[in-house]
Amino acid sequence: MFVNQSRVIRLAELEDAPAILEVFQRCDQFASSGHRQDNIKLIDVLDWLENVTDNHPMLVIEERGSVIAWCSVEPFYGLPAFDSACEISFYVSPNRQRKGIATQLFQYLEMNRSELGFTHLVAYIYASNLESQGFFTRQGFDQWGLLPNIAQNEQIKEDVFILGREF
Repeated sequence: MFVNQSRVIRLAELEDAPAILEVFQRCDQFASSGHRQDNIKLIDVLDWLENVTDNHPMLVIEERGSVIAWCSVEPFYGLPAFDSACEISFYVSPNRQRKGIATQLFQYLEMNRSELGFTHLVAYIYASNLESQGFFTRQGFDQWGLLPNIAQNEQIKEDVFILGREF
């Protein structure tokens, strides 16, 4: 656990699943569009939480007892050659964005990098999500690739940037 000001960073627990889902749905344009056939449900979040490991945690940041953001560090690829590379995702409640919350989570991960064992972080960012692109650029990430029109539903087709950082 890490405490900074009135915020606490800690490992996510099963009891956090509803709050994690709420933050996700408020942040993800495909999840919140209501048109996606495979919309993320509470059972999916419970599955995410049951699959975390010491090297691939899900963290939450809470303020005054409420989860306001979360991040996950997931395996990048299923082969042993990629074990030190991780996919990173951040989700911050819209009313709490631009207040340094994701930066606090990232700094926590960076400080604990040796225990987590990653040498590379990879993020997938919607092309329209300029704020996330800016956030990752400020954290030292570069564009490593582009997946054209890969994110789709009935109303949206979206390119996804692959951003990465080597430590």
